[in-house]
Amino acid sequence: MHKRLLAFLVFALFISLFIVPQVTLAAPQITVDSSAGFQNKVKYEKGLPLQFTVTNQGSAFSGDLVLSYSETYNLGAGLAMPIELAEGESKTLQIASSGLSDMYYTGGPGDQNIFVFEGGWEDGKSIAFKGAKMVQPSYYSPMTLFVATLTDNPDRLLPLKQLAVPASEGVEVFHLNQLKNFSLPTEAQAWDMIDYLVIDEFAFSDLPDPAQQAILQWMQQGGNMIVGSSSSAEAELGSLSEYLPLELGNSIEAAVPGLEKPVPAYEAVAREGAAVKLQKDGQVFAATQPVGTGSLTQLSFSLGDETVSAQKGYSKMMSNFFPTSLNAYNSMGGQSILDYMSYEVGDVNELFDSFAVSRPFILAVILLYILLIVPVLYIVLKKKDKREYAWFIIPGVALLTSIGLFAYGAKDRIGNPQIQQTGFFEVDVDSGLNGYYVNSLLSNRGGNYQFTAPSSTTMTYRMASEFSGTQPYLSAMMEKGAANNQMTLRDMRYWSVESIMGQSYIENSGDFTIDLEVAEEKISGTIRNNFPFAVEDVSIWTGTRLLDLGDLNPEQELAVDEKIQSAILSPAAAIGQSYGYMPIADLKELEKARRQTLLSTSYEQMSQNGKTPYVIAYTKDAIVPITLENQRASVDSIHLIAQSFKPKLSLSGEITLNADAFGMGITGTTTNAYSENVSTDPYLYYLEEGEYDMIYTLPEDIEKDKSAWDELSVITSGQSLSVSILNADTGNYEEITDSNKKFTDTAKNYVGPEGTIKLKLKMSMNSGNPEVVVPKVKLKGVITP
Repeated sequence: MHKRLLAFLVFALFISLFIVPQVTLAAPQITVDSSAGFQNKVKYEKGLPLQFTVTNQGSAFSGDLVLSYSETYNLGAGLAMPIELAEGESKTLQIASSGLSDMYYTGGPGDQNIFVFEGGWEDGKSIAFKGAKMVQPSYYSPMTLFVATLTDNPDRLLPLKQLAVPASEGVEVFHLNQLKNFSLPTEAQAWDMIDYLVIDEFAFSDLPDPAQQAILQWMQQGGNMIVGSSSSAEAELGSLSEYLPLELGNSIEAAVPGLEKPVPAYEAVAREGAAVKLQKDGQVFAATQPVGTGSLTQLSFSLGDETVSAQKGYSKMMSNFFPTSLNAYNSMGGQSILDYMSYEVGDVNELFDSFAVSRPFILAVILLYILLIVPVLYIVLKKKDKREYAWFIIPGVALLTSIGLFAYGAKDRIGNPQIQQTGFFEVDVDSGLNGYYVNSLLSNRGGNYQFTAPSSTTMTYRMASEFSGTQPYLSAMMEKGAANNQMTLRDMRYWSVESIMGQSYIENSGDFTIDLEVAEEKISGTIRNNFPFAVEDVSIWTGTRLLDLGDLNPEQELAVDEKIQSAILSPAAAIGQSYGYMPIADLKELEKARRQTLLSTSYEQMSQNGKTPYVIAYTKDAIVPITLENQRASVDSIHLIAQSFKPKLSLSGEITLNADAFGMGITGTTTNAYSENVSTDPYLYYLEEGEYDMIYTLPEDIEKDKSAWDELSVITSGQSLSVSILNADTGNYEEITDSNKKFTDTAKNYVGPEGTIKLKLKMSMNSGNPEVVVPKVKLKGVITP
């Protein structure tokens, strides 16, 4: 009876599996849509905004959306965004990335760089989702000029698309507040891809506070803004009004240089610290105010009124306010500063002191070991008649000795992780520090290590190998918070080294008070340290020389009295050499190498390179606001601090200016023209076939109306380079065929009214050698008191 009943129940259960409808297990059904940059356009090696729209048609979802991105072959990480979605709910996420590129080697991200993790990226599982699996924007060269606008009517600024900017690879204009389904980024990093922000009679003060703060921080870190003028300009700009460079007066009709007809404008004078950019007959039409390491340029008339923007000369006139800063990009072989630093500074920074025990100590231990084992142990064991104990005592002592020697030699690596922090910073006009750093960690255990930094300090991961087949997010993961960001280095091996890199802006950090005068081939005066930390090896960087002065504690002053053997201080010039592949024997050489890499790398990023001398110094304080969480680390820091200055000059009588006294720049003017300084010699260049403009600029402290020039020499190297010089009097270029051409009676004709000597170079590849010494100039004259 029981057997029949059991058989019936089994049969009924079996039938129910096929007849009774089964309840499908509930699961999220996620769809992801993505875009990058502005209008899905991005720049290589620049920060950008990312936007994701995530929709859930299934059960409630809790987890992370992860983007695995590469900035370059050397840099990348994962970017995790937490998200909670109810059934049928949709959310739009906007976040900033330090870069995005399609630079992948075989085995890299391949056909997917977007992932969805249910339960979070650390412990959850990756689930399937609908939509594109990759962010696929249109990529542009860093040499493309990206101009963003804030205007209520984009038609007012249509002529901006016709900007003619030398050496740029075209112009892209984005009318940000006219873009559909797009919110202005609230992270300064997202604005990095924008070169200039143009505000045309727009209520900037009505924007959300986070967006206003992001734009201000972007400016402080090197962004440039251009605004017009109106009767309500200060009210419209709100918090930015304190940075306006013009003091406006009455309304007038004015003839603006470059425009065919007079336009409505305002009487204006430049405020203290502002540089006048456009004026005529005493009327100021444009001026620029430094803001951190960026700038705000104001015009004394409206940018978009039809009476202004409809004129034929508008685009050409406006082009003068959009200069490109491409010299640093070219000098680093077309790489971003972080990509360049990843091996130029990173390779050296990842060298840590190996654990070691001194030879005298080892000899003493061996001697003690022999003394203990042979006579002492033998006598003791023989006396106690326990000589068989030697079989385990001898190997036991040997093992303990080995462990002791190892622990003593590796005590630094066993106790705490070690961090080496190396970076360079320039002091801006607001006493802030803006620069770049490499933060290398030597682990003391296996597992995850988490770093925290404020939003003003970016973080990206230096990949162990550019040929690595590992997805970047498997090595490092970035999570962003309201005030701080966190980067986790994942699954580090025991005693391995990995690095974080980035840009950092440190507000109100201090500066040097520099009061120096040059007279009779001497520089004298004082330098005061207003930083809250001590600095070492204070030097004056002039030309390729460093004048060593000493060390300075906080609030301490240093007296300067040095011979310079010239009438003026030359602008700082490139100096240094690479240590990437040189053997380094000890800690002293390692510190020297770290300092040298900073010298060779920092120059290209200095805002006044080629224009002024610098005061530089080093600090061993860990000034970058990045901390290792949940563990105490031993930190060894070296940071270069640089501040430009203009010494007082007492010039009169005869003066000779060699080439290194001038500012010098080279710009390609034909399609394939490419130039790169290829050594510590500032005049040795790699030049592709093409034409170039080369400009020597007189030091700003030489007053042009008090100088008379009676001899100009142009020294050329011949080779495959043709050289012509502009006669500013006739407006024509004249070819130079002599290797040392001297102009005497007509020397003043080749120095333009703005204090420039302009050369045109034409490079041909007939000789087969693209490395040439570019022309040098030498100018002699008289300065009247």
